[in-house]
Amino acid sequence: MSEMGSRSIDYTAEDRFTKITMIISFLMLPLGGLFGILQLLKRTPGFPDPVSDSTYYTILTGHGVVLAIVFTTFFIMGISAYIVSRELKTNFSRLALNGSLALTLLGTVLAAVAILSGRAKVLYTFYPPMSGSPLFYIGAALLVIGTWVFMFDVFRIIISWKRANPDYRIPVATYGILTTWVIWLVATPPVAIEVVLMLIPMSLFGMSVDVLLARTLFWWFGHPLVYFWLLPAVSLWYYAIPRVLGVPLFSETMAKVAYILYMIASTPVGLHHQFVDPGISPILKLLHTFTTFVVATPSMLTAFNILATLERAGRARGGKGLVGWIFKLPWGSLAFSGLMLPIILFANGGITGIINASFQLNTVVHNTTWIVGHFHLTVGGATALTFIAAMLILAREMVGKEIVAPWLAVAGFYMWTVGQTIFSIGYYIAGIEGAPRRTSDLSYGGLAPSDWIPWLQIGAIGGIVFWIGGVVLVGVIAATLLWGKRVTISSDRLLDFEGTQIRRVENGKYVLEEVRFWIIATIVIAILGYVGPLYEIFSRGLVPVGPVPPG
Repeated sequence: MSEMGSRSIDYTAEDRFTKITMIISFLMLPLGGLFGILQLLKRTPGFPDPVSDSTYYTILTGHGVVLAIVFTTFFIMGISAYIVSRELKTNFSRLALNGSLALTLLGTVLAAVAILSGRAKVLYTFYPPMSGSPLFYIGAALLVIGTWVFMFDVFRIIISWKRANPDYRIPVATYGILTTWVIWLVATPPVAIEVVLMLIPMSLFGMSVDVLLARTLFWWFGHPLVYFWLLPAVSLWYYAIPRVLGVPLFSETMAKVAYILYMIASTPVGLHHQFVDPGISPILKLLHTFTTFVVATPSMLTAFNILATLERAGRARGGKGLVGWIFKLPWGSLAFSGLMLPIILFANGGITGIINASFQLNTVVHNTTWIVGHFHLTVGGATALTFIAAMLILAREMVGKEIVAPWLAVAGFYMWTVGQTIFSIGYYIAGIEGAPRRTSDLSYGGLAPSDWIPWLQIGAIGGIVFWIGGVVLVGVIAATLLWGKRVTISSDRLLDFEGTQIRRVENGKYVLEEVRFWIIATIVIAILGYVGPLYEIFSRGLVPVGPVPPG
């Protein structure tokens, strides 16, 4: 029991919101997966060519937007409402829940119409001067505004709770959700400025825009977005893995230090995506390299914290020697494999991210398939697989449906993991050889180096394996929701955030609980990280160019 006691709360509004957002998120999986397999086949030499070049860029845009933005955003809103309301035993504003849902849904529909009609072939990054349908940009703006409505209610709840309970620690999962939305708070205004003041007028009225300014505003948002995806997954790891194993998390303090480092260092890193862009000083780019290495530190702390927790559990189960404890862990369990395998994928993706951020090594892998292999392990591995596992667990614990064929879900988790590993290896090596990303035809009319071909084909085989794993997992979730047996779960919920024990703050640890200080520090550091680049861009004078509709 919590030291603070407990009281009965009606979570009907939060549960309805979570169910709707989870369903929307779930529906994005097969759509995004279809786009993904079509483009994979299209760009692999010797494989079937299922779509035209023009259609390829439509599905490439759809794949990125559907899975990297829509799927993740709706899931994160839903899991945030579920965790925060239960851990803090409070309710969200119904107006905020309904308003955010209406705006994000409307924005999604408008953007989907633009993409599916073939009038928004601007890719996930929507770099100008390429111009798409105004519906795409208006939809994106509405989606972001909808998330802000929800975000500010998250802040209201947590700050009010902390004001009423100054001597108690914010629970670890809620702390992770808070840092997630602080990152979103800092990251989204620049891209909103880009979309509203530059891209919508460009699309509607043919207004010229400065390409470098637009790219810089986008990457102020684009890289922190990775941590917006990641931190809810980390929150689930910290909370659920110890519960699966029946041991406490190795260190709650280390977890919160990691969250804070993610939060304050996640934004001033975007220039490592612009190393080849002229007009920004190499010194400023180098500074963003250093801060990118800083943001790698909390990933290492998270890895250590989880591994220490795993070793504690494995040795408690009789594991001996240096690695014997590994084999005592429940690798065949749906919950454990669904939460642990994403961590393994993330370790791979995180290590290669250091190369992407290196000032000189980046020039070797920039805009090659190496980058595709890397980010599929972060959003497709750590994030998507964790979210899918959480959907299955919530289907049982929240909807009251017994999971259909859990062994098949475990097989899907392993297929996804093995497939993504093969995919990334093939794409890493092809990228080092120079194979480009994004391009629909990698043959270059027969002039492309033959060294690319076998690695692209190996990557495609891995992609097909993990796509099949995704089909299996989508099928298990659908079967569970439609035909799973009704069950009543009154105790032993894996995601029983309502039963979180909230403890008093020990002497000397108040600094980790001073959330207002860390929010202000995050905002200040983010602004400082971009004052220099923006000053350079404006002081040299903007060079606007007119829109270019993509072919």
